[in-house]
Amino acid sequence: MAGLMGNPIVTKSARALVLVMLVGATASCGLARNTVGKLGGAGSARGANRIEINDIVFRSKLSIGGETRRDLTITVQPVAIDPTAALEAGRYRATVYCLKTFGSSEADWVVGPDTPVEQLRIVDDSVTLQGSCAAR
Repeated sequence: MAGLMGNPIVTKSARALVLVMLVGATASCGLARNTVGKLGGAGSARGANRIEINDIVFRSKLSIGGETRRDLTITVQPVAIDPTAALEAGRYRATVYCLKTFGSSEADWVVGPDTPVEQLRIVDDSVTLQGSCAAR
């Protein structure tokens, strides 16, 4: 055994193996942090319920309806700080859900992020968006 450890081929192989393991471990930690932190759970099609835009953390709730699960309702808060950013947080939440679930980021809105702020119904510093994921 002592003869093997002094062998330059074994030593190089051991160093290479340790290096590969360290790089793999480091990369997987970053991947897990980015996926879980941004999208709300490993493999979660619904996305995160906390979305940061312009240094403001918005909370959102996604409700799915209809037989095909394409119909969605998203409630976002707080709105008063930056209504435009709150609407973008709702758009992002829909985009993530539609993309992961149906393979397309497109959504058709009844009341959506492009609706003028004056026309939105804001209750208790929350806005509710309604639409459906577009068919592919």
